[in-house]
Amino acid sequence: MKARDCTQDQRIWQIDDIVADVFQMMLRQSCEVLGDAAASGIGISAMVLLSGPIEAQCLVEFPHATAKKLASALLGSEDAAEDAMIEDAVGELCNMIAGGWKSTLGATASASDLSVPAISRSRAPDRIPLNGCSLRMRRTYAFDNSPFTVSLAIREPLGNRSSARSTK
Repeated sequence: MKARDCTQDQRIWQIDDIVADVFQMMLRQSCEVLGDAAASGIGISAMVLLSGPIEAQCLVEFPHATAKKLASALLGSEDAAEDAMIEDAVGELCNMIAGGWKSTLGATASASDLSVPAISRSRAPDRIPLNGCSLRMRRTYAFDNSPFTVSLAIREPLGNRSSARSTK
């Protein structure tokens, strides 16, 4: 399905499915949708950029306790969740969500490249100025009662753009 053929609700469902699939595949855990409000107390974030014919960003933000729980679940040991491992786990999760999202955006996106995840512990990394975005959305999820937020923004080529939409 091409990005321009999707309604806003279809895109949200796609992201919800992608996040659920990533958690099931990576951690063998379920992940529930909490809504559109951001998780509070963000301590670490990762951002992956999509550049090329389609420009986009995928940002995941975690409270520190949730990020530590993610790393522990990924590594299979609570004792192994050191800061570097936590950063790697958050970056890998962002990368997998961004890759799954890219695959839903159609043929134009296949010519776009994903960046290496940028990690920040003090605040969310600087977001790219995506003026004229055809989609901006934020969703909050939880696994094992631990919340985190996924934010997405996309600017498609001029021929593919519809009116700018936003959900927050």
